[in-house]
Order: sequence, then C-alpha cells, then structure tokens
Amino acid sequence: MEQDKISKAAIIGVVVAALGFFVDLYDIIIFSAVRLNSFIDLKFPIAEWPILTRNILNAQMFGMLLGGFIWGTIGDKFGRLKVLFGSIFMYSIFTLMNAFVTDVNGYMWCRFFAGVGLAGELGAGITLVSEQIDKRYRGFAVAMVGGIGMLGAVTAGTVATFFTWKTSYIIGSALGLILLLLRFGVMESGLFNVMKVEGISKGNFMLILKNKDRLWKFICILLVGMPGWFATGILITFTKEIATSMGMTALPSAATVVSLNFLGFAFGDPLCGFLSQKLQSRKKAIYVFLIAYSVFLALFFLFAKYSVFLYTGLFILMGLGVGFTIMLFTLAAEQFGTNIRTLATSTSLNLVRGWVIPLSFAFQWLAVLFAGNYYYSAMIIAFVALCLAFYAMTQLEETYHKDLDFYEK
Repeated sequence: MEQDKISKAAIIGVVVAALGFFVDLYDIIIFSAVRLNSFIDLKFPIAEWPILTRNILNAQMFGMLLGGFIWGTIGDKFGRLKVLFGSIFMYSIFTLMNAFVTDVNGYMWCRFFAGVGLAGELGAGITLVSEQIDKRYRGFAVAMVGGIGMLGAVTAGTVATFFTWKTSYIIGSALGLILLLLRFGVMESGLFNVMKVEGISKGNFMLILKNKDRLWKFICILLVGMPGWFATGILITFTKEIATSMGMTALPSAATVVSLNFLGFAFGDPLCGFLSQKLQSRKKAIYVFLIAYSVFLALFFLFAKYSVFLYTGLFILMGLGVGFTIMLFTLAAEQFGTNIRTLATSTSLNLVRGWVIPLSFAFQWLAVLFAGNYYYSAMIIAFVALCLAFYAMTQLEETYHKDLDFYEK
C-alpha cells in the first residue's frame, strides 16, 4: 500500500511539474508573441521598437536571473514545495498587472517581477521529479514534463493570434492561479525530508563557487544551453528584423513562428527523453539532438529567405532539435547533491535563459557592424554558440545510472 501511495504522489508530481513548465513557457513566449500589438496600442515610436524589445526582454531575464538564486536557495533550505507555491503566486499577480500598463517603465517592471516569480518553477519541478522517480524511469518522467510543458509556448502563440495583448496576459495570470490550486495535492521530496535532519549546509551557492570541479560543471551546463536560448531569444523575438535583412517582402508572423517552433519543441522533448532511456545515456541523447539542431539551423540560414512557408516550417524542425533542453536540466539536477540541487538547477536554468542579455547586445552590435544586417549577425552568433555547446558537452559526466541520494560538502 505504501508503494502505491508513493507511486501516486510521484505521478501527481510529474503532472504538476509539467503544468508548471506549461505556464513557465507561456509567460516567456507571450511577450515575443504580443510585443508588436502592445507597442502599437501603447503608441510607442516605431523607431524605438528594437531597443524597447531588448530592454523589456532583458528586464524579464534579469528578473529570472535574480529569481533563480532566490527560489533555488529557498528550495534547498525550506523545501521544493515552498518554491512551487510562492513562485507561481508572484508570477500570477504581476502578469495580471502587465495587462494594465500604460508606459514603458510599467511594462518593464511587470516583466521583471513576473520573471522573478517564474524563475523557480522549472528548476524546482525538475528537482522534485528527479528525486521522486526511480532512476530507471527518470528519463520518461522528464520527457512527459517537457512534452506537456512545451505546449505552453504553442498556447501562447495561439492565444496571441486570437486575443488582444491585454487578454493574453490576463489568460496567463489565470493559468497560474489555477495551477496554484492544483499544487495542494503535491508531496514534498523524500530526499529533502531526510536532509532536514542531517544538519548540513543547504542552498549555499559558495559550495559551487569554491569548488573548481563543481564550478566547471556548472559553467558547462550554461554553455550547452546557449544554442537553445539563442533560438528563443534572438531568432523568434527578432523575426521581423531578421526576415527583413534576408530580403523577404512578405514577413512571417512572430506569433506563428512561436507556435510552430514550440510545436516542434513539444515533440522534441519527449523524443530526447525516450532516446535517453533507449541509449541509457543522457549525453548521447543530447549529442544526437545538438547535431540535428545544427543541421536544421544551417538549413534555416540557407533557405528560409525564399518563402514564408520555408521560414516558418524550418522553425518546427529547429524546435524539434532544441528538444535536448529539458534533458540538459535533468543532467544538471543529477550533477549536484541534494543540499544544492534545486539551487544548481534553478540558477543554471535561469542563467541559460539569461544568455539573451549578452546575446541581444551582441546581436545588435554585430548588426551595426554589418550595416544593419541582422541576418549576418544571427548567423555568427549561432555558429559560436554551437561550437561552445559541443565542447562543453565533452566536459560533463554521464549521470543516467546515478543515485541522487548524496550531498555536497
């Protein structure tokens, strides 16, 4: 009977983590999908749109960077469930407020605080699932989280197509509040409960910074994640600018690109999880998807300019290739001990998302260098990001068979 209870608790944990990832991606993508309509409605000067886009997106990313440390520390010190409740409540409030902004500053602050709130979602969810599920089935569980979660981005693109930008933010807030109610059925991680009586240092980021091996693993996780966030933060967000630089006269819709990219992502995440189980290796599965993503990205830069159909269609394939992302953060959770696992997973996840800050500055700097050609700028950044990711993968340990009942000292 006890085993049945544990099994049910684990299933509930997977479902709620998946829905948390759903809301997480909805929020991250909704700005890219509605930014043009919101800018028009708020009467922001057209000439300032690229700079405003960068600044608002970076405000959200700064919020996530800060939130990753805050919620990661809370998760390891006080429990994974504290993060799951607190983060989604904060996100829901500020996303609702975002629907009623009237100026740039209000827009930026709402995105910042929503980013802080949302930063703990996926990191805590992956940690909880990894600790509740037997190591033989972790890959399947995470695959389910990724597959369901990615539909949040597809939903964001669809909602942005059929509803106003204000309504799109209100829907995001409502989804968060509904998820908050569902979380009352989730149980705390057994490994965390055991750790509460151990008397060891918990949620201490210095355990990573002061140990060169742990720090190097942490940095490598960030580098492997760079290409995936390049697709979301640059290729999708700056679709209008890149397509224009390609010489396209009929421009693809940002909302359509979002939906198709994450539709591919929704299939890619489960496939990477299943491949990981089949190969009994996290690293081999990630390598396969990184290679596929590199090929699809090359096809995009070579052929997307010929038609809107090719441009948007290749985003489905690129989304499929980026399906290694959720497995990467499972790999991150498995690299570190229980006493810093949420912190390491949440901070690495949000620092990967934070790549959009230096990438967006580099993107615009290179575009100026190439006389306003955003196409060349994106191509150079993509090449550098992929090279760094492949190298970083060679530095990480395989964790498929790893027992997670251990601590860092």
